[in-house]
Amino acid sequence: MKQVRLYGPQDLRIDEVPMPQAGPRDVVVKVAVFGICGSDIGFARNGYIGRPGPQPMPLGHELAGTVHQVGEAVQGVAVGQRVVVHPMKGSNRIGTGDPEHGGFAEFLLVRDAVPGESIFPIPDALAFERAVLTEPVAVGVHGLNLCQAGPEDCVVLFGAGPIGLGVVAALRHRGVERIAVVDIIDERLERARQLGAERCINPTREDLAMALQATFGTVPGKLSAQPLVDCSLYIDCAGQSAMLQQAVAMAKDMARILVLATHKQPVELDMVQVMVKELAIRGSLSYPEEFPEVLAMLGDERLFLGAMHSHSFDFDRFAEAFAMAQDPHQSAKVLVQVR
Repeated sequence: MKQVRLYGPQDLRIDEVPMPQAGPRDVVVKVAVFGICGSDIGFARNGYIGRPGPQPMPLGHELAGTVHQVGEAVQGVAVGQRVVVHPMKGSNRIGTGDPEHGGFAEFLLVRDAVPGESIFPIPDALAFERAVLTEPVAVGVHGLNLCQAGPEDCVVLFGAGPIGLGVVAALRHRGVERIAVVDIIDERLERARQLGAERCINPTREDLAMALQATFGTVPGKLSAQPLVDCSLYIDCAGQSAMLQQAVAMAKDMARILVLATHKQPVELDMVQVMVKELAIRGSLSYPEEFPEVLAMLGDERLFLGAMHSHSFDFDRFAEAFAMAQDPHQSAKVLVQVR
């Protein structure tokens, strides 16, 4: 079968590798479509996952497909069933360092296959192209659950890449109406607008604090001489230290700050403001229990998600797909069709 493997910096190759075989507790999935993640781009840029090693590494952890083979001890999963895969459950580390298993492939071994944990059946009415968004949307939904985001929130979101766009969609699905999105790329802001953002701000052309004050209004702080933005939740999907620092400066008393982005360097924050304003700063990683919630969200046909998915390519055009995924002006979520 075909599988994409990483040999070094920007050295991705489609290799012919042996077909996986299901053990007693495993299933093999025939991949229908997979998505390219920002972490895949980062792995390719570095040339390794975690740390350099002597052997090529498979990539890919966002996928949907059909069950091809079922181990004899697996219960509740049948050949031909349409599924999405949780890449980090059981003993799986799909596309994130496992030397054999990655989702950029025609077939994938899923170890310890347990329905509702490592593998999730999807209804026939849910298209693979929509179901494959489960993993990236779950990243944001886990953070929203941690900070208990709800309809009463006014939200500022930094960064309208694929994760940020998924957060906008998830907020709208929760009934949040007041959402401002901040990004320096106009094409991304337009996608956020299509998904339901009330206000889209490019800080290279507008003063961010003034734009947010005009959108949400201001409130006085207990000890602040300056008016503060009347916003309850800031979400960092950008990974830019200056934006996180500005969020602390603008935030009103008791506001929450959710960090979903990866910061490559330590960030210096004004901890006096954090203390005086009694801000809550919360990090979020992965999606331990969110797949069922996200699948229910994706199954809601009233929810518009079209702006999240920008391009589709056939597997034999993987190099073009990967290049497109690295162009933030043109692309959002890039999908690759395998079937």
